[in-house]
Amino acid sequence: MKSKFGFRNKASENHWQPCSIENLSISRPLVICLSGNGTKTETEANGFCKLAENLLGDKSKEVDLMGVVYGDKNSSEASVGELSNSEIESLVDNILLPLCKDKQTKQLLSLEDCCKNLSLITFFTFCHGNSEVSKILKNFNEKLETMGLHVEDRKTLTQSLFEVNYAKETDLVSCPQINIASAQDSIGSMFGYWYFGNDDYENKFNGHYAMVCDKPGQFCKKDWPRPEAKPYGSITIIANSILKEDLDKDSFAMQSEEHNIGYFKKDKNGFNTLLNEEGKVLREAMSLSLQKRIDNSILNQKNNTYKRFYLQELNSYLENSLPRNNRISNIIENNLCM
Repeated sequence: MKSKFGFRNKASENHWQPCSIENLSISRPLVICLSGNGTKTETEANGFCKLAENLLGDKSKEVDLMGVVYGDKNSSEASVGELSNSEIESLVDNILLPLCKDKQTKQLLSLEDCCKNLSLITFFTFCHGNSEVSKILKNFNEKLETMGLHVEDRKTLTQSLFEVNYAKETDLVSCPQINIASAQDSIGSMFGYWYFGNDDYENKFNGHYAMVCDKPGQFCKKDWPRPEAKPYGSITIIANSILKEDLDKDSFAMQSEEHNIGYFKKDKNGFNTLLNEEGKVLREAMSLSLQKRIDNSILNQKNNTYKRFYLQELNSYLENSLPRNNRISNIIENNLCM
């Protein structure tokens, strides 16, 4: 089975409007929603788009939300999906590259105009979806190189893209990011170890969250530079746990309850009854990051000049917007790469 693409559209049946990416025309901010590799139905893909809509709040009226139903990875793992190489190439050829070319002449636009157009694109990902972004941007970079762009120019272009993720699968993504994780998640536990360098971090971390603005070439701990894997800065926010201790563990059938991004949805009354205080902070961080990014996308759409989406500005905004009462102490923060 091939992957299928569609938009969240409340006027369509089941709020899902199938689309052909070969015929897309990007006219306003687009959030590409890439969920985990178990997303094999339109209902699941639409549900992930709905979460992005939920996090965006009123800003969701100003964007298009595109979701993906993954095709079969192979016949022996029918429940596990991914984008094929041809589908990744099609995403690049029909979404990213057209934003870099004149519609009439097909000639490459100026770097500023390319960045201005590319800033309309935001990736919202969960787990495996983060790896798909890595592959998409790798292909994009390869295409730009064949077009004659030097490495610094390619970096300038991909700098204008942005990813918001939960429980990311790889650090090999060629654009700025905000990374959200729970240390109780099977993936988030790696973040906890990287922050504190030992298995005792949970004792220091319990009931708190940490926020770090990472520099390019570094990942949290100063003694672990990875310039080849991390050419861009990122913001990482991690909590020891996102869920209340008395949570009904049967609410979601998952190998790790803390791995399920579905807990970040608000219920029909607008509340998060399953998240603890740190979980609410992480949800708010994702929500604010998506909203600020869309503000920047709209600004670039309306203005003639390009306004870059600076991570440091987002970091300062989150510093002032997120609660500090359950933030880790300065003693621990001083050990992190700021």
